[in-house]
This record gives sequence, C-alpha cells and structure tokens, in this order.
Amino acid sequence: MSESDHMETFCNKTSGNFTRNSTYHTNLNALLSILSNQSSLDNYYNLTTGLASDTVHGMFLRTGDVNRTTCNFCVKTATTKISKNCTNSREAVIYYFDCMVRYSDRFFLSALETQPNTFLWSTDPTPTTFGKFRQSLADKMGEVIVRSSMLSSSRTPYYLMDMTRFDNLYDLESIVQCTPYLDPGNCTTCLKLALQEIIDCCSDKRLIWTPKCLVSFDTYNSLLSPLPSPTRSGSFSIRGERIYIYIYNKSFPAPCAEIIIFNIIFFYFKRKF
Repeated sequence: MSESDHMETFCNKTSGNFTRNSTYHTNLNALLSILSNQSSLDNYYNLTTGLASDTVHGMFLRTGDVNRTTCNFCVKTATTKISKNCTNSREAVIYYFDCMVRYSDRFFLSALETQPNTFLWSTDPTPTTFGKFRQSLADKMGEVIVRSSMLSSSRTPYYLMDMTRFDNLYDLESIVQCTPYLDPGNCTTCLKLALQEIIDCCSDKRLIWTPKCLVSFDTYNSLLSPLPSPTRSGSFSIRGERIYIYIYNKSFPAPCAEIIIFNIIFFYFKRKF
C-alpha cells in the first residue's frame, strides 16, 4: 500500500489529550493492536477497552470491493499511522482508499455522523456527449442507495456495487457502503447526504468517505475500452496526466491533515464550516 492510498487523518483536539503511558494510552494501544490483528479475519470489527474515563471505543471498516489480504494490510497501516499522526488525541479517524479506522473516548457506533469527511474527484470533465448526465446519475445513485439499505444482514452489510450502461456509450460504476452498526434508515440518510456533497461538481469520477458511509462513482467510455474490473481503487488510479483533487471537511478543529502529493500538480482546498 502506497502513501497515495492515504486520504486523510483527523485528530479531534476538542476531545482533550491523554498523557503518554497513562491508562488510556495503554488501552488505546491494546485496542489498535486488536483491530490490526482482527482485520485478517473480518470485513469490519469493533471493540471497547478500559473502564470509566479510560474507556476507548474503536472500529475498522474495509470497503466491500477489496479482499482480506488488502484489508489486513490497509488496517495495519492505518492503525500505525493514526497513532503517529494523532499522538495524544483521545479521538481520531483515518481514511484510506480501502479502509477506515476510528477510535474515541465516547461511544459512536450507532450515531449518524457525516463529518469529518474527505472526498476527491478527477479533473476529467463530465463528458459533453453524456446527455443529462447529472439527472441520470442522481436517479441511478438514488436507486443504488435504496437497494443498499436493504442489505443490513448481508456478509458485508449495506455494501452494493452496481454497473449500468447509459446511452449505449458510457458505463457507470457506483459503490455505496455504510458501517454495519447503523440502522437502515440512518444508512440511507448518510448515503444521501454524502452524495449531495459530490454530485454537483464537475467530473466523471468522485468518491467520499464519511465516518459512517462511503459513496463513489466512476464512468467509462465503453467504446474506447472494455468494461473494467469492478475495483474502486483501480478506477481512481493515476492515468497519464490526470489530476485528482482532495478536499476535506473538518469538524475536528485541528486535523492532522496530510496532502497526498503525486508527481503531477495537485490543487488542494479546505472547506470551513
């Protein structure tokens, strides 16, 4: 896993800091170690360590389109990086293309949260020949979101990938996923809110991670190349001079934000709220 697979790390400074070698620190290290080890066995996992003010809640989630080997490597990398980036933070979340890891001193599993989030899109413009692209996209993504909310008991809860051809010319690959701890109603709400963040922009490939869900879509000209294998990471890989733009929304006042730098020009924006 390359550094470019890391999207963003957020450290919540408002939740306070813990003291090095304190009981909370020990509990956090134990939690991250267990998450790392468990990622070779499960698609998602959560646990709680410690008692009272030293309690730490944590979880990981891998995207449904990657295998367990990739998941294991992603989570192992993420648990190491989050502890380095957020040295004394009592709450943090880290996003990679293929997984997310989070811990906190408060219970968060069943709550609907859409921030902090991170998203990207390619600078490739929406195809001018793709008639009514936005409406077609909105309709299809809405359908996929509704279908995914019915998958709470599947092996990878709420995960759905859909391939659809539009105008006999373009193939749309869409992927949505929620954390398994949300109820179907909150999953649907999370996905709809996430989609609103990215649907009105300007390109044919977009992805957003929030603490509770993932939405991505990609379009391919079916006349220029065969239908690609269904893997989101491949869809968003660098091709030629393509440039990808990362944006993050921060609800944590002082995120440990790292800009992913490629060997091409990168534009970076910060949205305040």
